Amino acid sequence: MRQLTHVTFALGLVAALTAAPAFAQSSQSRFDLQPGLTQAAFQELTTELGSVLRFPQLGDVAPLGKGHMDIGVHYARTIADDATSRSNQFPRIVARVGVSDRVDIGGFGGFDREADYGLAGVDARIALMTQGPSRPVSVAIRPSLTSLVGPSEVWVGTASVDLSVSRTFGAWSPYVGVSGSSVLGMERSTDVDLKDATTETSSSYAGVAYRWRALVLAAEAENGVKNNYAFRISTRF
Repeated sequence: MRQLTHVTFALGLVAALTAAPAFAQSSQSRFDLQPGLTQAAFQELTTELGSVLRFPQLGDVAPLGKGHMDIGVHYARTIADDATSRSNQFPRIVARVGVSDRVDIGGFGGFDREADYGLAGVDARIALMTQGPSRPVSVAIRPSLTSLVGPSEVWVGTASVDLSVSRTFGAWSPYVGVSGSSVLGMERSTDVDLKDATTETSSSYAGVAYRWRALVLAAEAENGVKNNYAFRISTRF
């Protein structure tokens, strides 16, 4: 009965947050490639979108534990006044499950209902060390894959690996991490003829998570190709 209550709460939380009106910037953030787009400009677009698409940590490092789940919504924003920033302003649904006492797998996705694009991603969080009497911190490695979804003229995907550290103080869990990503961009437009764009990016991030019973809140700031910040609210059971 308690688990059913948590699931009901999680579904209600997701529905309430994603039912909010979408951000009204669709006409400025569609991924339509215009004639005359240069290879250098496409390379720059791919690099910037790689930063936007990355699956963020948004939580402490400690594993959930086998059979436990975390379901919620996160919202991200890029600190820039351009189309890349606007492409990062819609909520994502995030779910994670513990498949063992050391490994969690997760997925996230979202779609801008006012435009023609979204994103989807998966990750695996592998605990290298878990905080305990003889271990002051938790350490994890986290590979992830993400993809741009929807646009007919361009596709961008990322493969990333994070290394992060956290320490829990009561209900609070501050954490820091670094990430390296490989990004691939492919154009499918009839208006341009460009080669695939590839790039390597890196970033660092810091955040804090707060847990009260089944409720988890998290906030994170990232310094990379684009500076991003993100928030998450979820329920854990």
